[in-house]
Amino acid sequence: MADIKTKKRALIATISFFSLLLILSLSLFCYQRAYAGKIYRNVSFDGVPLQGKTKAQAKTIIENQVSPQFGKKIITKSQEGKEFEAKFSETGTYVDAGQIVREAYEYGRNSNFLKTLYLSSTTIFSKKNLSYEVKFDEDVYGQYLAKAAESLNIPPTDANLEVKSGQVVTNVGKNGITIDSSNLKTQISQEFKAKVDSAVVEMPTMPITPTLLSEDLAEAQKQAEDYLSHQIQLTLNGQVYNADRNTIGSWISFGSSGSKYVASLNTGAIKNYVNKIAAKNDTPVIDTKINAVDNSVLQEGRQGIYTDQDDAVSKITAALQGSSLSSTIQLIQTPRDPQIVKVFPDEGIVPGRFPGKYIDISLSSQLLTTFEGTNQLGQYQVSTGKSSMPTPTGLKSVIAKDPRAWSAPYGLWMPWWNGIGGGMGIHELPEWPGGYKEGENHLGTPVSHGCIRLGVGPAQTVYNWADIGTPVYIHK
Repeated sequence: MADIKTKKRALIATISFFSLLLILSLSLFCYQRAYAGKIYRNVSFDGVPLQGKTKAQAKTIIENQVSPQFGKKIITKSQEGKEFEAKFSETGTYVDAGQIVREAYEYGRNSNFLKTLYLSSTTIFSKKNLSYEVKFDEDVYGQYLAKAAESLNIPPTDANLEVKSGQVVTNVGKNGITIDSSNLKTQISQEFKAKVDSAVVEMPTMPITPTLLSEDLAEAQKQAEDYLSHQIQLTLNGQVYNADRNTIGSWISFGSSGSKYVASLNTGAIKNYVNKIAAKNDTPVIDTKINAVDNSVLQEGRQGIYTDQDDAVSKITAALQGSSLSSTIQLIQTPRDPQIVKVFPDEGIVPGRFPGKYIDISLSSQLLTTFEGTNQLGQYQVSTGKSSMPTPTGLKSVIAKDPRAWSAPYGLWMPWWNGIGGGMGIHELPEWPGGYKEGENHLGTPVSHGCIRLGVGPAQTVYNWADIGTPVYIHK
């Protein structure tokens, strides 16, 4: 009997165990079905529950949780007190919401069925709070770092020389600073996660030594002192001009030449000094002006006298570079004869107004004349712009050519077109698409829309003769 009772108890225990296992399995199965395609219980992101959410819903929650932080300010401050302000979005920071969603969804899941049963069961009791890693878009971060460095870095100041009141003065160089960005990403990440309204990042700096130190200027200083020790005296027309130390100092320039810092003579400054002397002594030339029409003299000419400034600069430079400490330089003047200048009247048909080919258009006489220098080649009646749309006067040139141009504003053809700019041109009497052509009786009368109209024959002659660039002179 005892043996039978033992067997019954074992049977009941076995049945109970498998019944419980079946119930648990069915419960887990139902649990898994309930969360199919969703995140399991007790999973959260930064304290915000994600359980029961699809991947898309969870991603939206995560993005809404972190997105306000991107618009907040971050102030990068150097040890010297300089500041650079930006938004977190401008630093290149971002949060990979997709990666966080995958991690949340995979919690409690496994490719192995038995492991999945076990892992999913643990989600009922254990909690999983997901944190996140701040990542950086390297291109955006690089731009941010470059702007921050531009604002926070202080370039070094090289030692240099200058001449003040005839004395060579040394300006001592200063160290610069550059920011140390080696730990900047970590600091930005920490401030981003801290969720403060305005983050401040303290940036360590490193000193930058100037390229040129005071001891590197000795040779240039000696050279400048040598220039200043000279005495230069200029003479012209009985006048004496002494260049003192202040004046010579204004002729000295300092700068780098290769790897050395040097003192040199500024020939432009020397020439400016000589030019002031020349202005007091030179006599400007006056050209003889004659009328291009009748060769009458309009203005008598006068010979000019000019100081040879290039010669003076050359001699002064040589004296300063020479061993003699005192030099007297006689400035040279040379005469310049007047030129004969032909003066053309603004109006009137005048041969030789330009060298080579040119076209003369007289609005008052309604004539177009072609010239080759002083030789008149042809003359034709034209029709220029009417009073409400006058042909503009002045110097133009042929800039475009078309044997049959179309005028869109007026809907007509303009044969043998020579464009002169501003929508104007020289062309044959216009033609309409229906075949009508403006009559030659309009020639000699200003009736055009501003163009210069020629008759049949002359228009083609002028078109074939005139080249691109041919001057066109239009006058009253």
